[in-house]
Amino acid sequence: MLQAFAASRRSVVAASHRTGPLGRLARLILAIVFAATLWSIVGPDGSARFRNAHILTEPSAWLLHALMAVIYILLIGALAQALLGVRSVQRAQLIAAAVLGGGLGIAGLIGQFVYGAAWGFPLADLVSWFDVAMLAEQVVALILAIVLGTPGCEIGVWAELIARRARGTRSSTVDGLGCIVGLHLLDQWEMQGSSRR
Repeated sequence: MLQAFAASRRSVVAASHRTGPLGRLARLILAIVFAATLWSIVGPDGSARFRNAHILTEPSAWLLHALMAVIYILLIGALAQALLGVRSVQRAQLIAAAVLGGGLGIAGLIGQFVYGAAWGFPLADLVSWFDVAMLAEQVVALILAIVLGTPGCEIGVWAELIARRARGTRSSTVDGLGCIVGLHLLDQWEMQGSSRR
């Protein structure tokens, strides 16, 4: 009986946990990094800069595209869990990956057959727009996570907002959503430090 009470007390504490000052500072720094990256790829030429094939030789561009794709898959999983439940996450992520891959493949084929090169319009534009959309989403999510004190991955802020809208209450972080940069680990460390005081 005592163990059940202690377990329920721990779950209440974990559910009511909000990020501390270090967690919020880390999210602010990450928001600045994403905003600076967004600023660097948005310019007067728009997606036309991406059409130059030299971008395919830049490792930083490949890293950005891969990171945005992973964030996209995690975001779709978090939204699916918040809206449809835990059982829908894997299926939603597979569909999202198929849609992304299919869209890129179709854009590449159109470019190859219509314009004579797979990389260029429309594939380069699609990649550019995708990166811009995901970077903008990350900046907004991080700012909201700072304001709301949402622990865990910044993508969890969307699940919290959905839960607030649906039930009028705060939600805990999305179950099992680890953060690529380890924000969930920082939050756990900070929570353990505050519980020892």
